[in-house]
Amino acid sequence: MSNFLSKLRVSRVFLLSVSFITFIIFIVVTIFSSFIYNNSRLQLIESLYIQAQTINKLLPEIENGINFDDYANDLALSDSRFNELRVTIIDNNWTVIGDSLVSYDELTDLEKHSPETRIEIQNALNNPYGTARRLSDTTGIDLIYVAIVRDKEDLSKGLVRVALPFDIYESFFNFFIYPFLILFIMVVISSSFLSLNVENNLRRDLDVLLRNTRQAIKGKNIKTLENSGDKQLDTLSDAVRQISQRLNDEIGQAIEQRTEFGTVLDSINQGVIIFNKNFKVRFANDIALEMFGKHVFFLGDKITAKKLQPINKLLKKVKKISSDEIEFSLKQNNENKHFLLSASKMDSTNEYILVINDISSLRKLEDLRKNLISDISHEIKTPVSVIRAGSETLYSGNIKDPKTTAKFAKSILDNSERLSEMINDLLELEKIEFAGLVLKKEKIIPYKEVNKILSTIDTLLIEKNIIVNNSINKDLILKTDRESFRTIFSNLLNNAIKYSPNKTKIDFISKTDKNYVTISIKDYGYGIDKNNIKRIFERFYRTSKARAHTKGTGLGLALVKQLSQRIGANVHVESIINEGSEFFVSFDHK
Repeated sequence: MSNFLSKLRVSRVFLLSVSFITFIIFIVVTIFSSFIYNNSRLQLIESLYIQAQTINKLLPEIENGINFDDYANDLALSDSRFNELRVTIIDNNWTVIGDSLVSYDELTDLEKHSPETRIEIQNALNNPYGTARRLSDTTGIDLIYVAIVRDKEDLSKGLVRVALPFDIYESFFNFFIYPFLILFIMVVISSSFLSLNVENNLRRDLDVLLRNTRQAIKGKNIKTLENSGDKQLDTLSDAVRQISQRLNDEIGQAIEQRTEFGTVLDSINQGVIIFNKNFKVRFANDIALEMFGKHVFFLGDKITAKKLQPINKLLKKVKKISSDEIEFSLKQNNENKHFLLSASKMDSTNEYILVINDISSLRKLEDLRKNLISDISHEIKTPVSVIRAGSETLYSGNIKDPKTTAKFAKSILDNSERLSEMINDLLELEKIEFAGLVLKKEKIIPYKEVNKILSTIDTLLIEKNIIVNNSINKDLILKTDRESFRTIFSNLLNNAIKYSPNKTKIDFISKTDKNYVTISIKDYGYGIDKNNIKRIFERFYRTSKARAHTKGTGLGLALVKQLSQRIGANVHVESIINEGSEFFVSFDHK
């Protein structure tokens, strides 16, 4: 710099000195314009990447018959921040199946978007995302593209690509660089009128520029200055290179951290939503989207759905008291879902985090317990009352007639047996519904299992002179829990025997199709009318005919229903009054 200044003093060419200062400023301005350009480009790419992830979560699986062009149009219009957003959906054959800027009828005219022809597609296959900037063949507009693979583990699900026009650099050039060129010319023309203090001003301006440049090391992508041969300018060049390096590192780390953060939150089994200070959604993991429905809210928007307003009320409360939790219900698919919402404020960022737990199973379990206690209390009263009354009568010693005494004793015995049977059935139900039945799936031969069941109740069959035909395919093999299978068909067989007249028959039948193996048990007894058939699997429910003809607890079929569900089987019944009933148990056989 000293040599340069010496030449200036010798030659007294003030025009050159001022021009040099202006040239340096122009270089710096160019550097910062590049900084703004690159920063804007990176921010736009990051926003498009987040938008592509959100759109991916909202898209259904690629299947024939789905008009993905409609999905592309709807999703392109869903975010008011991107009025010119283009959404493109590509299948695993590189065929465009949806585009927000191309009508459905014109999609077939588009060439395949393969990795060989689209650099963003190529990069997306090996990275979290791929990006490119080029003139669109379809729209003729200069666009920035961001593409992501819908599922890295399953490329058959295709890709999602989003794009926006990018004219920030051109606008900056038009509104900033060109005016500065005009200013540069004016400075050169007026430089002849500068005083002899040009040298001092030059040194002072360079020192300020150097200090300001060093303070600008905050992580932005800036082009470096070339070496000038002057120490001060070389120092400036080094400082600018440090800026560029540091900014590239920080941007990479930020993208990596954001990706890792999203992956971790998607892997937990709790819903997580992060809001900014204005209660707008910054992030929502997959579980949260599944809990509340994918189209209820979008990134960057407030939650406006009426059914989710308890969330906004909770956030307003947390704004004052830092943390709180509420429970609320939501009807989904004709089913009441119960959620526990826990919200807290992050003071360091003024953001809010909402953790959502699905407690529907817990509430359902509580309801089951309440109903069970109520049912037990009601049903147990009758046998207990009979036992107590009979016992008090016998204990009084007022009955002298042996026949009457025997009658009371028989009543006590029958009700004791019913009570004992009820307790055993309740314990089985408790084990299935609440205690967690341990299942052991193994290969069984249904024909042999039914024969073993028959051998345990042959006395009852002989007593009523009932014939059982085991017509199950002898070669049939099922993979299921053996003890559950025996319990289900023991209860169904006992039920058939109870509600069949003497000297009738019972048939075991098997049927196999592509997906299911169905084993049925058919009796030729009293049958069940249409008014009762919907309720026979309820606990303690017994038809009037059943109460008249047989003893029972009303828990046998409830036990069959619950146990079938636990092993993944379906049970249903068909019945005709006075002709009999047939119970079907279908096992998954895929």
